[in-house]
Amino acid sequence: MRELDKHGVPVVHPLGGLGLHVDAREFLPHVPLIPPSRDSGGYPAGALSCAVYLVSGVRTMERGQISMDRDPETGEEVPVKLDLVRFGIPRKTYLRGHLDYIVDRLVWLWGHRDLVKGLKWVYEPPVMRFFEGTFTDADNWGETLAGAFERELGEY
Repeated sequence: MRELDKHGVPVVHPLGGLGLHVDAREFLPHVPLIPPSRDSGGYPAGALSCAVYLVSGVRTMERGQISMDRDPETGEEVPVKLDLVRFGIPRKTYLRGHLDYIVDRLVWLWGHRDLVKGLKWVYEPPVMRFFEGTFTDADNWGETLAGAFERELGEY
């Protein structure tokens, strides 16, 4: 993962046995952790996880604000300390080419991070919202990101 460090991608160190973790707040500092309103985007780790999937087809896991329920008494969001995206790297499963592909797409996304605008709730269940909730991309940034990807890297 030295290649990610070389390009400035905010990877959590030391690397852990559960995989590679990217600090979504550092990756997307312009996306608020908690959206100021229901009509605006937020949730950097959720948005980054979606963006990674759009440009690579690689599934990641949001481990941050979306994974936490609201305060049961007030209904308010309780800010989390860490907002991470986890890339599970199973031992003895991925080849070097797989890892190089992930690095390539993550570095490309790092260079285009300003296109990612955050997520808005479409449906937020009262419990386990990360499991059954649905989102939309704020300001239709997914189309913009896919367009930039296609112009620069071809059809996917």
